[in-house]
Amino acid sequence: MLWLAFKTLFHEKGRLIITLIGITISTVLALIEVAIYLGMMGNATAVIRHTDADIWIGSKNIQSFDFALPFPEHRINQVRAFSDVQWADKIILTFAFVKLADGRREQVQVIAYNPDTGVGAPWAMLEGRAEDVKGGHYMILDKTSEQRLGRLELGSQWELTFVKEHSFKLVGLSQGIKSFTTIPVMFMSYNQFQPLLADMALANHTAYIVAKLKDPAQAQAVAQALRVALRDNDVFTRDEFVYQTVMYWTVQTGMGMAFFLTAILAVLIGGAIVGQAIFAFTMEHLREYGTLKALGARNSDLYLVIFSQTVISAVIGYALGVAIIFLVRDGIEQAGVDLYVSPILLVVLFFTLLLVCLAAAYVSVRKVRMLDPVTVFKA
Repeated sequence: MLWLAFKTLFHEKGRLIITLIGITISTVLALIEVAIYLGMMGNATAVIRHTDADIWIGSKNIQSFDFALPFPEHRINQVRAFSDVQWADKIILTFAFVKLADGRREQVQVIAYNPDTGVGAPWAMLEGRAEDVKGGHYMILDKTSEQRLGRLELGSQWELTFVKEHSFKLVGLSQGIKSFTTIPVMFMSYNQFQPLLADMALANHTAYIVAKLKDPAQAQAVAQALRVALRDNDVFTRDEFVYQTVMYWTVQTGMGMAFFLTAILAVLIGGAIVGQAIFAFTMEHLREYGTLKALGARNSDLYLVIFSQTVISAVIGYALGVAIIFLVRDGIEQAGVDLYVSPILLVVLFFTLLLVCLAAAYVSVRKVRMLDPVTVFKA
């Protein structure tokens, strides 16, 4: 019966082309929406995932990684007092402004880390080393920041405004490290940024305390014990903090739902296009199906024809859509939009689209099932 599926499907080439265009556009739209969402979530949780720490401690009622509030850094001593803690360190996260060559100011996300331990440091260096920021007013910017800040040259001086203006020297370039909001990320030494907090009467404050455990399997138990000891802070395991950040941007802001709603609509539209096309094919060849039933063909044989046409259309259209994504991917990312396209995503989206298309084609199956072979012999 597969030969019949191919013959009827490719007989009307114009309709088939329109169907494939619809599925391709549906695939491109759905894949781009989901890939952009995953890319943004990857940026939002990048520092958490790349920091070799099992426990994250932030301010009370913190909603996501980007919205840290300062708290006294001496609380790190309570963390280090736990026998299960191998080491603990501090990370500052805040926002400031840098002055550009044309006099404009651009907001940056500042991450201040301990260059001696590398905890919270940039993990992908293009030029320079992460430890180069210690010993002075030095900083590292990500190469992707050039879209917002202009050309980045090692040794150049930048004016950073955090309450007051301070001059910092660019000593390194990281690669592919972005914030969720696409605000440029600036890395610098914790000890060099700490005095700047004094300008806000926040001397000896930090944004995060992170801890590495002797036994990572005890992360949940240690986190619960720390919650009791540090009642004015929120304590998370690394996975919990990643989840907290993702849920904030996805649910509380509604942004994630908007992406997924668009993707779902795209898949449904693709399924509807396939269903309509297969139904048209079926109606045009209804007499042929009736003849086959009169000659002894079972309903299951005819179902195979219809569902084969659906699968063929979905596979070809999906393959074209994926090919287009990979062709334009570099251009999209150069424009500052990250696309996270993984084999798992491609497989899941394919089967989702295929199931929707098969469900839409069920209308044609019902039409064939109720077809009376006697109608073939009517004028």
